[in-house]
Amino acid sequence: PFYSEYDYLLEIAREYELTISLGDGMRPGCINDASDRAKFEEFIILGELVKRSRAAGVQTIVEGPGHVPVDEIGLSVTAMKHLTGNAPIYLLGPLVTDIAPGYDHITAAIGGTVAGMHGADFLCMTTPAEHLALPGVEDIKEGTIVTKIAAHAADLTKDGVRERARAHDRKMALSRRDLDWNGQFRNAIDPDKAKEIHARSKNVDTCSMCGELCSIKMMRKVMKK
Repeated sequence: PFYSEYDYLLEIAREYELTISLGDGMRPGCINDASDRAKFEEFIILGELVKRSRAAGVQTIVEGPGHVPVDEIGLSVTAMKHLTGNAPIYLLGPLVTDIAPGYDHITAAIGGTVAGMHGADFLCMTTPAEHLALPGVEDIKEGTIVTKIAAHAADLTKDGVRERARAHDRKMALSRRDLDWNGQFRNAIDPDKAKEIHARSKNVDTCSMCGELCSIKMMRKVMKK
């Protein structure tokens, strides 16, 4: 009914100043379907719906596919942006492999980074519970953090946001150079997790990986001489 009564839906959206999110019902359910005919035919239909939305003065975003191998992500994003008139798109990952239940937040983050590099505007958060169960609070927290990492990794490559993103990484690099743990925690995407892991170390100056053989600590001694 939403498709057949789309013009009426647009009237409602315009009256109440709503933004429409156009889902892709033919999105691939596994990587073997990632670039099939049905998906690209639907991209064309979504593009037509975007044109009708814009003509009616209604803002629209478009949902993208959720299971795509790494080497086909660029094609999917580029085609989708082209066929929808460069509408804002968001992707459900995409998951780059189907064999990692319990870790689909990671497979989605890998795909999300690549998609972001090719022009995806939003990333849909995926949790470790994906394909297994309804997510709990910790699942949502972990999925959100991993998705933020993916988005930041993509931002490091994109015009308009690259400098801002790299400035954040530079702050972390300088904090590590100075063995400034508080600075590292401040610049960490998940400060609580970083503090929890660092607390395992008995050496407050360095991490427990290298200890007294810390290359940064040794180099500082050399530079002082």
